[in-house]
Amino acid sequence: MEMTFNDYIMNPMGKGSAVMSASHREFSRMQYQHKFDNILLREKGKIDYRLFKDSKDNTYWIYAKIPSETCKEFYYDTLIKFYTDQSVKEGGRDLFKYKVKFFSNDPAFVYTYAYVFSHNNLFIEELTSKMSKIALNQAPVEKNPDESVGYVKSIYFVYLLMQNRNLNKLNIFEQQSDPLDPFYIKENVMEADMKIAEREEAGKAVSHKKKVRLDKSTYNKLRRMTGNAWTDKANDRVVVNTTRKVKKVSNSNVVKTTKKTKRK
Repeated sequence: MEMTFNDYIMNPMGKGSAVMSASHREFSRMQYQHKFDNILLREKGKIDYRLFKDSKDNTYWIYAKIPSETCKEFYYDTLIKFYTDQSVKEGGRDLFKYKVKFFSNDPAFVYTYAYVFSHNNLFIEELTSKMSKIALNQAPVEKNPDESVGYVKSIYFVYLLMQNRNLNKLNIFEQQSDPLDPFYIKENVMEADMKIAEREEAGKAVSHKKKVRLDKSTYNKLRRMTGNAWTDKANDRVVVNTTRKVKKVSNSNVVKTTKKTKRK
């Protein structure tokens, strides 16, 4: 299978497959655009990328560090390789009309699509050593039983990044590109198995933070219900321990009340 980047966005399953409905495609576009806009906002408009040109083979590469949506300061190595042949010889100055191959150590790509992309000639062969051997050699029976080529968020984000920066325009791309440096790419792209292991650890940290926030909400609710001092006012942190002792309240914070007695 061969496709351009535009082909992938229009219908990742390819021209010979069932046509994706316009409503489905528009829904996907809006969803990914919304997610990408949120990422740009969180990252203050900065997404790291490098551009390369291989004049010998007439190929162009973009290597982007695509941020994770759920784990801050965590990035997936995502690369697109653009190349030409007779069918896209007249692609002109628009890289979106060039043929493409893909790589990402995003778990969604590794577990669901690496095998499929590889068997459909859509995987960047130069980065085979960076991909999980299991992912490349075992069909994704559970994740993708139909073995269909589909949207990968990190790849779609590269498309939106290029669109946002006009990097599909060949003259702009070439102005920012360096000669292809395979050593730099192989040194900086993390092996998929290692990236996934790091992602699991980062995910645990995120889950822990969510649990802490949940605990704080729970204890604040209990404080409102019982009137007890469940938080440390000095730094607004939750005071939690195994014995659930309530901090001692100083006498100055206690409001004394007297009960009126009726005169007989």
